Amino acid sequence: MNPKKFFRELQRRKVYRLAVTYAVVAWLLAQVVTQVLPFFGVPSWAIRLIIILLILGFPVALILSWAFDLTPEGIRRTDDLPSAPRLPDVPEKSIAVLPFENLSDDEQNTYFADGIQDDILSSLAKVADLKVISRTSVRQYRGGARNLREIGLALGVAHILEGTVRRVKNRVRVNAQLIDARTDAHIWADTFDREITDLFALQSELAERIAAELRANLSPQEKASIQVHPTADLAAYDLYLRARDLFRWSGAGDPRENGEKALQLLEEALERDPAFALAHSLASRFHGELFWFGFDRTRDRREKAKAEAETALRIRPDLGEARLALAYYYYYGRRQYEQARHELILALRATPNDAEIWDGAAAVDRRQGHWEDAVANFEKARQLDPRNVAVHWNLAETHACLGHYDDARRGFAEGFRINRQAHLFRLAMAAVDLKASGDITALATELARIPRDFDPGGAVTTVAVRLSLMRRDYTEATRLLEANASEQLNDGGIGGTAASLDGYAFPKAWYRGLVLSGQGDSVGAMGFFEEARRTIETDALTCGCAHDAKTHSMLGLMEAALGRGEEAVKQGLRSVELLPISQDAYDGPVLATNLAVIYARIGETDRAIETLASLRVVPNGPTPGTLRIEPEWDSLRSDARFQKLLE
Repeated sequence: MNPKKFFRELQRRKVYRLAVTYAVVAWLLAQVVTQVLPFFGVPSWAIRLIIILLILGFPVALILSWAFDLTPEGIRRTDDLPSAPRLPDVPEKSIAVLPFENLSDDEQNTYFADGIQDDILSSLAKVADLKVISRTSVRQYRGGARNLREIGLALGVAHILEGTVRRVKNRVRVNAQLIDARTDAHIWADTFDREITDLFALQSELAERIAAELRANLSPQEKASIQVHPTADLAAYDLYLRARDLFRWSGAGDPRENGEKALQLLEEALERDPAFALAHSLASRFHGELFWFGFDRTRDRREKAKAEAETALRIRPDLGEARLALAYYYYYGRRQYEQARHELILALRATPNDAEIWDGAAAVDRRQGHWEDAVANFEKARQLDPRNVAVHWNLAETHACLGHYDDARRGFAEGFRINRQAHLFRLAMAAVDLKASGDITALATELARIPRDFDPGGAVTTVAVRLSLMRRDYTEATRLLEANASEQLNDGGIGGTAASLDGYAFPKAWYRGLVLSGQGDSVGAMGFFEEARRTIETDALTCGCAHDAKTHSMLGLMEAALGRGEEAVKQGLRSVELLPISQDAYDGPVLATNLAVIYARIGETDRAIETLASLRVVPNGPTPGTLRIEPEWDSLRSDARFQKLLE
């Protein structure tokens, strides 16, 4: 047994407490027995017997303390009690930089105060000897009363920096204080009065002062990096901060307009300072996100992501954010995961405390089939950014892919606890039961609780329609489709694996065809399937993604529904050739599952079951639970080989 775990278990079972209590009480009894009982003529052998019994009772008491515990419900076995949550190990050299309070009369200076906090945080994040919490997790502590001990515990840090900013014309006063979050003790506090033009120099000075107070070791490269300022134009920096505020996935379905609005702000910032490398890096990230998530899959959008990242690197070759942007270009724009990994390694050298880099490294691990490494790196990102719901989603989703269903449920639940508007977390948590056992009860319950006005891109409608099809409730599916005005519905990857493509939009006509097909109206269904196929082809030409693996998969599904078996198989095979599991361990199994759907739909039972059997133990593939409930497999249910897959 690990000695540390053993002694920790002794503490949990209150063995230490009982040992001390027993020793004190036994000593007192021994004093009474030896001093008082002889006075009453008690024989010495009886006194010796009492002392011996006290000694022998000590190990017995320890054993009983290990095995049982006294609770409000009475004496219970310790093993039957839930384990108390373990407090995280907090590194001594760890810090969270909370948002600075704006004391200026002008509320517009809030972003100015944020900029000071952000630059200090960014500078400290470059120091490898420190643990620095990312901005996403500290932003919620803006304003209001703060319990620093609770904040330190929630973020897993030993120290907290907080401060105030007052700007009057061209001068600024910054008050900063460094606090030990474990004791509330003030380590130091200081006030700085400077000209606006000296602001970035002040922020570098503060970062160095904090690093010195925490006894962090700064390499010459880190010290030089802290002295480099993002821009000399404060107005451009303000525009950058406003744009970056729009760059966060909340689990609440941030609209496409955020990306377009942010790019306009960044364009204004770069007009003021074309050499603003951070702004170029962020613009690259926005272009990459718009491309990857299907809002604009044109070649022009993809190349803009590359151009902005390369421009940032020409200006600042050592900028970690620029390396991260280029990594995501290779990831999102090209699916070239090894090149993305190379850039992420360089980014980590520049900014070792950037949770986004660890999150990106984990995403690459997942694509390359290094699943356990993915879990470890997502966990590292979570430690650096514990209030970032996107990180919680990625970690929980990975656990679900691996069949770690309890971990997945906990992860999704934690994400929703952080952001109560992130209703997709509720659906994803409930959908774990579908994967695990084919039980759709929890998913149906959570769907009924989702606010009616929450349906980003039709993602909730998609889940609800798929659930209705699993229930063979075609009337409800029809009602849901008619209630949604959009002609395309986003697939969020929630609610099964068959005929699912995370991040892509299916024409509503596809689901209308499935409903009519289920009702036995094959003629009406064919009309909608044909309409859906034309929509996919048109959209593919418009966005320049006609040769995308997922486009081929969607077309294969449409062709199979139309009864064109040869063309359906051709499209399905092309999708898995373009993106095999060996090249993409995350999307590859989904495409292979859809190939099995195509085979099942056109009556190729042997090939369908053979394909499903090959995916049985593959992460992110079909599970006995999904196979048990999804209607796509109805034609296979009478086959004994398929029934074996459900075991």
